[in-house]
Amino acid sequence: MAEPQIQQRILDLLRLRGNRLLPVDQIHERLADPSVTREEVTAVVDELERDGILLAVRGKRYSLLEFTPYHAGRIRVHPDGYGTIFGGGSDPDVFVDRRSMRGAMNGDLVVVRVDRKKPSYRKLHNRDLIVGEVSKVLRRAHDTIVGRFHADAAEPYAVPFDFRIDTDVLIEPDGTMNARDGEMVNVEIDRYPDRSTTFARGRVVEVLGFIGDPGVDIEVVIRKFHIPHEFPAEVLAQAESVPLEVPESELVNRTDLRGRSIVTIDGETAKDFDDAVEVQRTPKGNYLLGVHIADVAHYVGQGSALDREAFERGTSVYFPGRAVPMLPERLSNGICSLNPRVDRLAFSVEIEIDGRGRFVNHRIFKSVIRTRERMTYTDVNAILTERTPELEARYGGLIADFERMHACFEILRQRREARGSIDFDLPEAQVVLAETGEIEAITPSARNVAHRIIEEFMLAANEVVARELVFSNQPGLFRVHQQPDPQKLEDLRAILAEFKLTLRGDVEDIRPAELQRVLNAVRDTPEERFLTNIVLRSMKRAFYSPESLGHFALALEHYCHFTSPIRRYPDLIVHRSLTDLIANGSAHGERLAQAEAAGVVYATQSSERERRAEEAEREVLEWKKVIFMRDKIGQTFTGLITGVAPFGIFVELNEVFVQGMVPVATIGGDFWRFAEREHRLRGDSTSRELRLGDHVVAQVQSIDEDRRQIELRLLEVAGSPIARRERG
Repeated sequence: MAEPQIQQRILDLLRLRGNRLLPVDQIHERLADPSVTREEVTAVVDELERDGILLAVRGKRYSLLEFTPYHAGRIRVHPDGYGTIFGGGSDPDVFVDRRSMRGAMNGDLVVVRVDRKKPSYRKLHNRDLIVGEVSKVLRRAHDTIVGRFHADAAEPYAVPFDFRIDTDVLIEPDGTMNARDGEMVNVEIDRYPDRSTTFARGRVVEVLGFIGDPGVDIEVVIRKFHIPHEFPAEVLAQAESVPLEVPESELVNRTDLRGRSIVTIDGETAKDFDDAVEVQRTPKGNYLLGVHIADVAHYVGQGSALDREAFERGTSVYFPGRAVPMLPERLSNGICSLNPRVDRLAFSVEIEIDGRGRFVNHRIFKSVIRTRERMTYTDVNAILTERTPELEARYGGLIADFERMHACFEILRQRREARGSIDFDLPEAQVVLAETGEIEAITPSARNVAHRIIEEFMLAANEVVARELVFSNQPGLFRVHQQPDPQKLEDLRAILAEFKLTLRGDVEDIRPAELQRVLNAVRDTPEERFLTNIVLRSMKRAFYSPESLGHFALALEHYCHFTSPIRRYPDLIVHRSLTDLIANGSAHGERLAQAEAAGVVYATQSSERERRAEEAEREVLEWKKVIFMRDKIGQTFTGLITGVAPFGIFVELNEVFVQGMVPVATIGGDFWRFAEREHRLRGDSTSRELRLGDHVVAQVQSIDEDRRQIELRLLEVAGSPIARRERG
């Protein structure tokens, strides 16, 4: 019997028993299934206990956690040392005092005990939390910890780089790998802190270098987030066994598209090309959009070493000047990359689109393609906007193709706008590196019409594939974005009111078109970037799910990720679902049950890995910004107040895409009080105010590389002295 089915039967059995405890022998006996051994039951019970679903009480007698005075979850540790376990659904959040952590570290899966009969509460960040105490650490989040080495003569130690890990790591004298004082090191933990000691013990396994040396920041962040960055020998060996060319024998049962005018369009520095496009006209005058995606699933077999490693990584991670790929380079830049003028295996989607943007027909199939050209966003944009004789001479045979793409794009864009899709069309900060690895500049990333064409074509393909899976009753992995939280929308409404903007309608049933109307209203204003980010923060995070639950921001009922299997594991899963659908028809019975059970695992893992990658990429970017500001102490910049807190204000500097903080203690002339609901600081004696969105002039005072923080000094507000604003 499959393990998920045994798990469910054990859970059902214990739920019927309520708060009555059962040992493993009785659980096995009450299952009354001769096909299930006691050893299988023991293994499943142990796994459920490690996941915080079951709890061993009075020795080895088990109960569901929900019938006990305990909670389980990942603990998030505040820099001040206390922890929070965020409840899911109807479960409450639990506050754990620093003295009650019992050796738990940030990210650990823990069991906490609370007094359900007489619960005590703690108010934190305007929320009521139940107070608890860590009873047991179920799973450690950190096998290794990256930190700064201190060559103490008596006992060397490392201070964790992650300030949420509130314990130093003592290093055995023979376990230092000759690290020098102040160098960043990666330490393998031999002993964790517990009730008797606040220190961990370990040994250095890597010496990374000094902070400030080129590339060390990225190496530190990779280890902080435990991102796999070296492929195991078994994975590399399997990658080496993959042929570098497509043999003729692989073309059987594939549609041959090698004679078609198909191109890739990517950035100048891209090395892996997993999507290619074309647009034709049909005899009826409609557009036929072709989106051709690298058939990575053909080379990465389910359950293989390559597949296991890709599942573990979940996604490629992109840093300035460095990428940590999901697949080895032999695949990602080689046989799976749709390089120009060579045969490649692909998964193709053809969509017939009429003049009103309706998808009147579509086809999904396996193909072999040979792209005609490796195009860049810059060249395609120039061809469509400011064509030069040089471009005409170089790409003359393709210009009509790009003009058809542009016309098809306009129809798709109008279709998306008509249904009320949200378009967050803002440039992001982009770090420009010199050949030495030093930071030359931080600039806004360019986003032109070529970027938008590819984005629109990928959205269309993803939508069609998701609908195909749903309407065929085929299991898949879907991209879900849920309705915003009403309270966050009320907060957004209050902030918008400060700018004489309104959020119309019922926050319980807001439509994406209403948020897009707000974004349109602030377009091309000085506050556009700030207010767009405020709108973005009011929405929920998208995630992966085995169920198609809709995509709020895109205003779509069904949506998935299909177009990037080289760098995203969910896309690979969708490709396998389509392959199974084409080969065997819709899943049902045992095949459907197994696919649905696996879908939950894939969705959870993919969502977690995506969050990890985003956090790591964001941390490196913020660190790069701090490094960039090293030589700018004393310089003055204009900026916008983007955050207000009791301890100060946050200002984004206009010229450099960098955010710094002005401590409230440095803002003279008054005693400042924090008005939380109004998002402002107000002076007691003068009624002067500092508000979200205020234009300011600020001077760089200092930087803290360890905490990635920049301290600013406020000089002016809205071009006038701070004292200019009066109440009312």
